[in-house]
Amino acid sequence: MEEKEIIALLRHKRHDWMNQIQLLQGYATLGKQDRLLSQMEEIKEEAEEERKLLNSDALQFPLWLLSFNWVHKTYRLRYFIRGEVDLSRHDHTLLAYGKRMIEIMDGHIGNEELYEGTCTIYVGGQDTLGLSWEWEGLFHEPERLKERLSEEGFISTIFDSKELSIEMTIE
Repeated sequence: MEEKEIIALLRHKRHDWMNQIQLLQGYATLGKQDRLLSQMEEIKEEAEEERKLLNSDALQFPLWLLSFNWVHKTYRLRYFIRGEVDLSRHDHTLLAYGKRMIEIMDGHIGNEELYEGTCTIYVGGQDTLGLSWEWEGLFHEPERLKERLSEEGFISTIFDSKELSIEMTIE
């Protein structure tokens, strides 16, 4: 990663933190104690997930996840890591699969819609690494999308053309 990219990443992260602080200030000013506490808890949870991601011993995939929402304007992604995972053995594979998944999805989305997603990373049976992706938004040609994902080794399910579930297992 070049210095320019590092500075851009830090700028985006700083911007996100400032937005969160302003939101907290607004709730405090308006006396909305319940919303303030709820937002603080959400920030703590996000920071904990970020800590687990940064401690996963991988470099490229965590960086891709951290910068995802800034790079991909039509997507919003949250990630959750169940337990302590070592992603270093699969760093390049995870990055390649993630990029390919988005590349395929890009051919089946609308430009005016925001696609909200979650990625859950976990250790599966027999020490496999599992990733579960859940996406919400209107997908065009859902059967063709499912077919293309399957051709690339993804296991996917689509509900009512607007909920996409993708499973990945890496040994």
